[in-house]
Amino acid sequence: MNVLLISCYDLGHQPFAVASASAHLLERGHHVECLDLAVQDFDEEKILGADVVGISIPMHTALCLGVKAGERIRALKQEVQICYFGLYASLNENFLLSGVGDAVIGGEFEGPLVHYVDGLRKKGVSFPGVSIEQNRVMPNLARQEFVKPVRSLLPPLESYSKLIMPDQDRKLVGSTQTTRGCAHRCKHCPIPSVYEGRLRVVQEQVVLADIANLVAMGAEHISFGDPDFLNGVKYSLRVVRAMNKNHAHLSFDITAKVEHLLEYPDVLCELGELGCLFVVSAVETVDDRILKYLDKGHTQKDVIVALHNTKKAGIHLKPSLLPFTPWTTVSGYLDLLNFVEEQGLVYHVDPVHYSIRLLLPPGSKLLKLPEVSAVVDGFSEDDLVHQWAHPDARVDELQKQVALIVESGCENEEDLTVIFAKIKATASGSETDLGVDSLQNLTGPVELRPPNFSESWFC
Repeated sequence: MNVLLISCYDLGHQPFAVASASAHLLERGHHVECLDLAVQDFDEEKILGADVVGISIPMHTALCLGVKAGERIRALKQEVQICYFGLYASLNENFLLSGVGDAVIGGEFEGPLVHYVDGLRKKGVSFPGVSIEQNRVMPNLARQEFVKPVRSLLPPLESYSKLIMPDQDRKLVGSTQTTRGCAHRCKHCPIPSVYEGRLRVVQEQVVLADIANLVAMGAEHISFGDPDFLNGVKYSLRVVRAMNKNHAHLSFDITAKVEHLLEYPDVLCELGELGCLFVVSAVETVDDRILKYLDKGHTQKDVIVALHNTKKAGIHLKPSLLPFTPWTTVSGYLDLLNFVEEQGLVYHVDPVHYSIRLLLPPGSKLLKLPEVSAVVDGFSEDDLVHQWAHPDARVDELQKQVALIVESGCENEEDLTVIFAKIKATASGSETDLGVDSLQNLTGPVELRPPNFSESWFC
């Protein structure tokens, strides 16, 4: 079968999911081509030559773009089979199978995707782990043996986000994964709705072979895409120790929960010695009341300790934020900005995170909370989320204003301190002078600033 695999968005990185799926399909003898719409134009020839199109949707942004791509593909070639796979495929199964897609695969998708394509080739009707209109199944969470991802069918690393060092030197970035799923159950996160606290491991030899391939492609930095790199801390350490032994020049970054940054201070020190430049952690907010609603498992005081532990290890902590929720207040938002400023984190936060508003996808565990259900207006097929309105209209208006400031600031390549100051002035309702003097307290020595990706990421 002729299979076209499409990625629409994967945090600015060359997509691991498509590279991995390609390898499994090629191993079964299928002809595979790839298309990354984040960095490539829509290719009608590839569509017309395909019997099956698989669209990767690991996150909400990819879902929205993937639905538009699917509609365009269907209009071009009516008879082509369209299969959506990835985390957000399961969450949006009902919508995707209502006309835009022929099949949906959630969870561990590589094996079921092969079954699906094999079944089409054999004119079969049974697709283990695959939901079709006539037969809905649970997401596939079976452990599987991975094979080394095939990267050569995707655009080169030069096409993707770069790592910008404090001295403005740029590094090529490769992205891989050691695990999928998560051992935790934060209520706002879509992962527990599919994995229910389960963790699935990509075998060590596959991860190391993938890294070696990325290095051969020019990668100087590895971004580990695990939802939480420290869920299986012994395994993670084994991987990065081997990576450092094989490629001592590589730096890397990880994502980890605040509570793990408290639990493993010695591990953080070793990670720093092995080349970890920064850790992304879902701080979300510094309002303990909201953190409890989200079931984050940490407090504002914990964040301060985590900052201490990472700094001691020589690692930057880069918070991801969820500032706008049904419980957010204007004063609480200002508290968050003050915390960022007081802790010297202005250069550690991607501006887009100041504007993020809670997403409520189908299956969100937050929908069961009375405080959330009371403000939900229903599911929107345009935005593919449950719409909600804040009880205080001022909060929703503030979010819109902040989003405009961030968008304009990023387009005009404004310094992060300028964007931050504008946001704070708007939130406080002041006409703060944004001159050099007023921004002086937000800056620090350049060498102490964290590296940043050239493309801000969002969900």
